[in-house]
Amino acid sequence: MKSNMPRNSTPSSSSPSLGGRSDDPAWAHGKPVADSKNSSICIYCDKRLNGGGITRLKYHLAGVKGQAQVCQNVPENVRSQMKRLIANLTTHQTPRKRRKSKVDNNSDNNNTDNNNAIVEDSGNLITPASRSGNLITSSNRSKPSGSRRNVGLLTALTTPRNEPSAKNGSHVEPVREAQLAIAKWWYDANVPFSAANSSYYEAMVDAIGRVGPGFKAPNFNDLRGPLLKEVAFDIKEYIANIKKEWGVYGCSIMADGWTNQKPDPIINFFTYSPGGTMFLKSVDASGLNKSREALFEIFDQVVREIGPENVVQFVTDIDEEHKRAGTALQQRYGTFFWSPCAAHCIDLILETFSNQSFFPFIDETLKKARNVTKFIYNNASILSMMRKEFTNGHDLCRAGITRFASHFLSLHCLLKFKKEVRQMFSCRKWMESPHASGNTGKEVANIILEDKEFWAQCQHIVEVTEPIIRILRLVDSEEKPAIGYIYEAIEKAKEAIKLRLKNNTSVFGPYLRVIDTIWEKELCSPLHGAACFLNPSVYFKNGSGKQSDVNRGLLNTITRLVQSDEVQEKIGIQLEAYKRSTGDFGLPLAIRLRDKLSPVAWWEQFGNETPELQNFAMRVLSQCCSATGCERNWNTFESLHSKRHNQIEYQRLTDLVFVRYNLKLRERFLKKGAPELSDPISHDNINLLGEWVTEEPSLFDSDDLDWETIDGPSAPVNLDYEELPSSDGEIVAYDENSSFMTTPQRFDTYNITYD
Repeated sequence: MKSNMPRNSTPSSSSPSLGGRSDDPAWAHGKPVADSKNSSICIYCDKRLNGGGITRLKYHLAGVKGQAQVCQNVPENVRSQMKRLIANLTTHQTPRKRRKSKVDNNSDNNNTDNNNAIVEDSGNLITPASRSGNLITSSNRSKPSGSRRNVGLLTALTTPRNEPSAKNGSHVEPVREAQLAIAKWWYDANVPFSAANSSYYEAMVDAIGRVGPGFKAPNFNDLRGPLLKEVAFDIKEYIANIKKEWGVYGCSIMADGWTNQKPDPIINFFTYSPGGTMFLKSVDASGLNKSREALFEIFDQVVREIGPENVVQFVTDIDEEHKRAGTALQQRYGTFFWSPCAAHCIDLILETFSNQSFFPFIDETLKKARNVTKFIYNNASILSMMRKEFTNGHDLCRAGITRFASHFLSLHCLLKFKKEVRQMFSCRKWMESPHASGNTGKEVANIILEDKEFWAQCQHIVEVTEPIIRILRLVDSEEKPAIGYIYEAIEKAKEAIKLRLKNNTSVFGPYLRVIDTIWEKELCSPLHGAACFLNPSVYFKNGSGKQSDVNRGLLNTITRLVQSDEVQEKIGIQLEAYKRSTGDFGLPLAIRLRDKLSPVAWWEQFGNETPELQNFAMRVLSQCCSATGCERNWNTFESLHSKRHNQIEYQRLTDLVFVRYNLKLRERFLKKGAPELSDPISHDNINLLGEWVTEEPSLFDSDDLDWETIDGPSAPVNLDYEELPSSDGEIVAYDENSSFMTTPQRFDTYNITYD
């Protein structure tokens, strides 16, 4: 009989208990089930997992869909650890070979061999970029000529982090001393607190722990010299694996513009492919006046560096000069598309919804909601009371992808905790607090308890904006290439808004005019239509792929991306087999997997009888929609684009930016889909949530500003849409007679302007 015991566990004849099953570290996060050898219970969500043993528990905690129900309450560091343990299962199939690296060339060889070993093969991770099974491994610092090694220093945490046991009193004091030592260095070096969220942080601490006493940390020259060179080499090898896929799947070039403090325009360039996003370079465009001609020259140089044959689309924001330069670039080559950043376009929809000129009641409601959250987040005792006694550690604000997404997500959070907030402002502790008798406290309490329209307005706004925020999440996600879904997502969002507003044309009409105008004027591309047609989960489900504009987009895309007339004709003929579901396309398995496989994987598996169409479909469906998924580090770029340069140090700084950015992007790729815990009053979230939490003198008492009394947030709020009942248990229907529904200014293509 085949055992369900993990590969790295040892058999035990003991009764079903946590210690008797195995010594696998994952059991620290699960409880045994009496009289059921292979069942367990998750300690975070109390979900019982029947069968599968420790492996299924790991899948549950790691969030691997299709293997077990995903745990929604597991801490992020535990989820990351489980992902790494799952990756280890693959490496156990091959013999282990210990690999070591010297940290200090001046240290004794024997000590180096014993103390400076880094990561064993049992800690390797499989690179997302490699479909051929290559592993990211650590190796010696030397690089034999003619031999390229796999990426080693990119490996994150490889062994479980064991917290000190409260029963082991002798161990607690050294641990606390170590934590304080790290904290002192952290504060002295002025490292952002958010740096502790990096998976490389725990990997570093674990590596030091494995070496033991006597470890000599790298010094100033080590960090800026040989170590930087070695990590840069590893990054380049990681990127080389990504580049190998461009010939099959193509890539999207993304131009992400921003302005520094001077202010000077800076443009960062990235490429996206199914293997991951990679940072190319950063360009200072301050002396170019941001004209179409200057931008065109910069864009053209990037295309030539990548190779036009590898490019499927060039994505920029919707700034007018970027659009003109992108269109000129598209016309010059004729082999790829310029596409607007979908996230910027969707954010423009949300921005218009909150515009006082078009929807004044939304603007008014957002102002009231911000007054509530500002008051709470600027008074320590009120914030502490809310987190401890009413919201179970959850917050009323949530940072989104963009500023306007943050507005509506925060409104959604506030509405989710409507009952708890009303209870807080009605409890005895609030009544007896000095804030309750102040003018600002009375105004906020009046909004929460007495304003009859406020909560109805919040509910209405959330019902309208939630489908749009779903699209924003879709186009910004790296879970899967979004281009095959955006066309359908827009249509579904419009239908959802109609349904939630009871199909009342006078109520939903203004919102749909905003969506249609921005979709048609800014966002819609032939590439989106082609991707919709080629996505089997969309084409065969609701017939979206049969619409005339979708068909036109497909033909336009074939003409542009396929240069050979002969291949174009073959694709046209092979499309009939796809549309009629004949051959492999008609297999029962292919039909069942239309919705279960990603579109690219589906074509890889069932498109072999139509190779030209298969190759075309995979290149189209492998692209992203947005340029917003790019990690930023403003301080580094400020230094990089300084006007005063020593050329040697400038090159070193360029390499540092290259390493830092690509490490961040790779970490984001590995952690895709994982919920992130954020504290809205932390420095890192002020940019997006400043309007909801920043101080206003009238909102706080200078005697109540003690941050030490405030517990941090416990977990992110799950904002997946649930019907938000009104007082009578039904979704509220609004019409033109609703007291807060003032008629907005007409919105169409003639009276809206774009910045």
